[in-house]
Amino acid sequence: FSGEEEGLIGSSYYVNHPIVPLGNTVAMINMDMIGRLQDSKLIIGGVGTAPEWRSIIDGENSAENMRTAALNEIGTSASPNIRVSLDPRATPAGAPIVVGINGQPIVTMDLPKLPPDFATPFTLTLNQDGYGPSDHSSFYSKQVPVLFFWTGTHNDYHKPSDTADKINYEGEARILVFVDRIIRDIDKSDKRPTYTVAKSDSQGRSTGFRVYLGTIPNYADSNDGLKLDGVRDDSPAARAGLKAGDKVVKLAGREVKNVYDYTYALGEMKAGQEYEVEVIRDGQRLTLKITPEARK
Repeated sequence: FSGEEEGLIGSSYYVNHPIVPLGNTVAMINMDMIGRLQDSKLIIGGVGTAPEWRSIIDGENSAENMRTAALNEIGTSASPNIRVSLDPRATPAGAPIVVGINGQPIVTMDLPKLPPDFATPFTLTLNQDGYGPSDHSSFYSKQVPVLFFWTGTHNDYHKPSDTADKINYEGEARILVFVDRIIRDIDKSDKRPTYTVAKSDSQGRSTGFRVYLGTIPNYADSNDGLKLDGVRDDSPAARAGLKAGDKVVKLAGREVKNVYDYTYALGEMKAGQEYEVEVIRDGQRLTLKITPEARK
């Protein structure tokens, strides 16, 4: 969807002008930033938007099913857009390969057999809420069950340093196979996922991002504060003294338990006005002063 970074513009337009009636839309499966898998840690949002999600996810993430996926599913995937082949005969060099819809290789895994961790279950962080910082939010607001897969933020986010050599291609292939199997489970079921109002992880939704702080949130962290993966150089957050590893627990007078509280507080802030931000650092609670900039 176009305009995601500007406020989910494309997906918001689509759900109000759908090509296929939304009543026929069984679910929205969103993969946004899945290229930085580390230590098999995968975040899934929207788990509370249908009671069927948890059993499907847990089932496909079992050791037995992950082995089945690694040995069978990859080599015979019928996905129309991605074909993953682990047949040593797939390439002249005998290397397994991931092939895109245009027939061009996306990545080869130069191994005569699967990487050791390819059949390893993911370490999952499951978030209940159907709202989040990506296009699935638009569908959830129209009572469509959603799932949101991603591998978290990183210090190269929205920077020129976010280069292709930093992508974990084998990890990305693992995620694609996992999601493919979940989609197949949905497709072969006689019963469509049941839309459910998920338990909210927030006190409200952001009213708009008019200001910039320069923080890099860890969206997997929730319920007791928002952990920061980093801060951007020469940003309001850096000048305020915020650091990677800080856990924001209060911002602009609002208690922060998770990213949703944080974004809601951010939406109420004004550029050029000084605010207090309280963080937990090394077990100590600190109060810092931060002055947001206008978002350009």
